[in-house]
Amino acid sequence: MIPLQPDVTYGPVYSRRLGRSLGVNLLPTDYKLCSFDCVYCQYGSTDVKTLRPEARHFRSQEEILQAVEQALRRTRRELDYITFSGNGEPTLHPRFPEIVSGVRRLRDELKPGAKLALLSNSTTAYLPHVRESFALLDAPIMKLDAGDPSTLARINRPASGVTFEDIVAGLKEIPGLIVQSVLIDGKATNVHGEPFEAWLAALTEIKPTRVQIYSTERPVPEDSVEQVWPFILKRIAEEIKCRTGIPVNAYWA
Repeated sequence: MIPLQPDVTYGPVYSRRLGRSLGVNLLPTDYKLCSFDCVYCQYGSTDVKTLRPEARHFRSQEEILQAVEQALRRTRRELDYITFSGNGEPTLHPRFPEIVSGVRRLRDELKPGAKLALLSNSTTAYLPHVRESFALLDAPIMKLDAGDPSTLARINRPASGVTFEDIVAGLKEIPGLIVQSVLIDGKATNVHGEPFEAWLAALTEIKPTRVQIYSTERPVPEDSVEQVWPFILKRIAEEIKCRTGIPVNAYWA
C-alpha cells in the first residue's frame, strides 16, 4: 500500500494510461474518504465510508483552485492530463462541478495542451449535480469491477445507499465514457464464471467508448486477493473485444 496524498496537488507523475499527469486531490489528506472500501485499494482500508459526507471533511473550492493554479504555474514542462483523483472518491466533494469548471478555466489559461481526466468509482454518476460536470471532462474514467450486486458487495464493499443499478444507470448517460476495471482472483473474483459473465453483460449494456483493465501490483488490504497475471489479462482483453466489440487496453507492470 502507499501513503495518502499529503496535499491538494501531487506530481506531475507518469501514468501508463494518462502520460504526464498532475493529480488533484479533493479529499482529506490525513484519512481516506470514499463510498467504496475495495479489497484491493492501494491506499488501504477506507476510514470514512459514506455516499453523503458532511462538508466539514473538505477544503474549500477557493483553496483547491488556488493550489491548482500554483501547481500549474510552477510546472515548466507540458502536461498530458490534469487528473481528479486522490485519497478516495473525488466526486463526493460538494462543490465538485464548480471545481471542475474552475480547473478547466485555469487549464485554458496556463496549460491549454493538457486534458482533464477523472478517476471515479462511479457511485455518484447518477446524481444530476455530478453528471453535469462530465461534459467538461476530456476523459471520464469510471470504475466498473462488478456486473452484479453480489460481486459489487464482495469486491468494492460499498457504503450504505450505493446500488449496482444506480451505478449502471449513471454510466449509461456519460458521453465519451471510459470504463476502468481492476480484475482480481481469489476469495472474491471477477474473472471466472458468473461474475465474469455478468461483468461482460454490464459492459455490453453500458456501451463505453473503451475499457481499461489491469490487476493489483502493490500490497493490498486483503490477503485473499490474488493478482491476475499479464497473459490472462491479455486473453481477457481479446475476449472482451471479440464478444462486445468494445476497444480494450490491458495494462501491467
